[in-house]
Amino acid sequence: MDTARLYGAIEIIVPLLVFLAFAMHRFRTGMEASWREEAEKYRSKAERQSIELAELHKEVKELRRENAELREQIAELLSR
Repeated sequence: MDTARLYGAIEIIVPLLVFLAFAMHRFRTGMEASWREEAEKYRSKAERQSIELAELHKEVKELRRENAELREQIAELLSR
């Protein structure tokens, strides 16, 4: 293989390899950003649900207390 053909092949291959390297870097960066974004969405959703769960737990306790009071009142009224 003479040097002219080798130079011609290198002239084609090197820019192609540079393009592929940049494309792969861009793809990986995009995927990392996408995964990071999804993780942040999941984290905020979990925090929101945790707060909501605590509020519901508090509400259930209040309802159970109120229910116990009402049962006592009913028992008192029925025993008269």
